[in-house]
Amino acid sequence: MQEMRKVVFPLSRLPEELVLEILLRLPVRSLLQFRSVCKLWKTLIDNPQFAKVHLRTSASHGSTAHLQLASPIVEDSKILSYSVESVFQNPSLPVEGHSYTMDAKYTILGSCNGLLCLSDLYKRHVILLNPSTRLQSQRFPISVLPQPSLSHYGFGYDHVNDKYKLLVADFTQTVTKIYTFGSSSNSNSNSNCCRVIQNFPCHLTKRAGKFVSGTLNWMAKREEHGCERRMILSFDLGKETYGEVLLPEGERDRICSPLLDVLHCCLCVCFSDCKKGHWVVWLMKEYGVHHSWTKLMVIPYINHGIIRWSYMFAPLCISENSVLLLKTKSSRLALYHFNHDRMNYLRIVGPLGFDFHLYHQSLISPLF
Repeated sequence: MQEMRKVVFPLSRLPEELVLEILLRLPVRSLLQFRSVCKLWKTLIDNPQFAKVHLRTSASHGSTAHLQLASPIVEDSKILSYSVESVFQNPSLPVEGHSYTMDAKYTILGSCNGLLCLSDLYKRHVILLNPSTRLQSQRFPISVLPQPSLSHYGFGYDHVNDKYKLLVADFTQTVTKIYTFGSSSNSNSNSNCCRVIQNFPCHLTKRAGKFVSGTLNWMAKREEHGCERRMILSFDLGKETYGEVLLPEGERDRICSPLLDVLHCCLCVCFSDCKKGHWVVWLMKEYGVHHSWTKLMVIPYINHGIIRWSYMFAPLCISENSVLLLKTKSSRLALYHFNHDRMNYLRIVGPLGFDFHLYHQSLISPLF
């Protein structure tokens, strides 16, 4: 922070702390434009430390202004991006996206700190893309193809070692591999670019891991004394070890088809309560602390034509006034207004992707 203040100070008669604070509160698009103001500002905005502080500052506000939805249009080799803020502010208007033309047909494996991890469908490599800055990394070769239909996988940030990591486990193999981006091992050699780690200790019910607080998480099942027990399997990216997160107390016996996701940077569990006839959303406000599970909302089946399977909807984001943005099994977007118990479906202009991933606009560079 001290080095950044020295860069800003000569540009204004305002106190250096105030100028820096103003810049840290600006959206990414404005900062990219301000890079051309002068060399000093370009140096500041391109500083990796500034990018980290800017991300931390914007994320701490809890606003949807910096959030975007990314959706791959695989057949057209494109990634579409939609403004979450526009969706909440103008739900009656058609949703239009910005298009990013790629050099191959990519699927999205996950997002973290404004970076998308993309997998080529036909070649054994992945790349990192920052849609906000339009920068993308080199191609990282991998020996296990992380296709959504063939693998368990997860992408996230190891804050202990300041590295981004991709975990992949192929169904046809008995080992799990973790790839580290930005390490000296990720050169041109397939044999040296990953580490083999312990395989999953239980059966996972969903393939894509959810990143929260330095961990990847999957809904899982485990056989105990002849009975099947549902749980959340976690993987610590710093320690590279597995752990377990307990489901909400008192709900484990009534859970039907649970779905794991992330809301407000917190772990979220959604499921159908088959006995009571409604869809329930729980939020773990403090990761790993069992008593922090909080029932966020309950959506009745009968009012919205919901059948008794929670995977009909997956939560993406929630606004400050309790409006929940959802994606449906048929790849549609919907808004649920909790205070009025009302659901309305959004109209998307142009081609419709088969999946949506939430990401936070940032200046984080994918170039390591």
